[in-house]
Amino acid sequence: MRSLFLVVPLLLAGCPEKKSSVDENDPLIRKLKAEQERLDKGGAPGGPPGANAIKEPPQPLADIAQQPPDVPVNVAVKSDAITVGEVTLTPKRLETAQIVAGPKVKLSTADRFVKLVVSVSTTKDTSFDLAKATLVKGSETFELARDVQRVGQGSPLASTISAGVSQDLVLFFEVPPASLSAGLKLVLPAGAAPIEAPLL
Repeated sequence: MRSLFLVVPLLLAGCPEKKSSVDENDPLIRKLKAEQERLDKGGAPGGPPGANAIKEPPQPLADIAQQPPDVPVNVAVKSDAITVGEVTLTPKRLETAQIVAGPKVKLSTADRFVKLVVSVSTTKDTSFDLAKATLVKGSETFELARDVQRVGQGSPLASTISAGVSQDLVLFFEVPPASLSAGLKLVLPAGAAPIEAPLL
């Protein structure tokens, strides 16, 4: 009987203790356990409990496009008549807006759309290529915004003005706000020499 009691402890001592195959001190294991505990407490994935879902970065242009058409801002322009050869040009009105809306399409910009109205008269029939019209401020040149020209119902890109007739031309450009300042001028090709008209 005594030998039986001696055998049992020996058998128990001979059985290796079952060890966990996971190292509880592993940093990744600790991090996963902490994440699981946080989720069990109602936390959102990837953030502390009660955290909101990750927000997309703001899209200023998309936000502007959702706004109703804004009221154009009138900017006082120099209205001195400029005569080059047979053509006389007089700036009449300059408006700025961030949205230009047509019957079916609406365009928006983070800068400013510029609607420029100039009166043109000639002593002989003269053709104008408005596609080459530009606004110039120092070393900056801003070409005609063709899409806005169509949507905003500006003047046709190819225009002909008859002798002795005064006609308004409507041009659209896209310009940064900082460039809408003193020194801005319109350059309009007409015949052999372009017309340069100071605006601001």
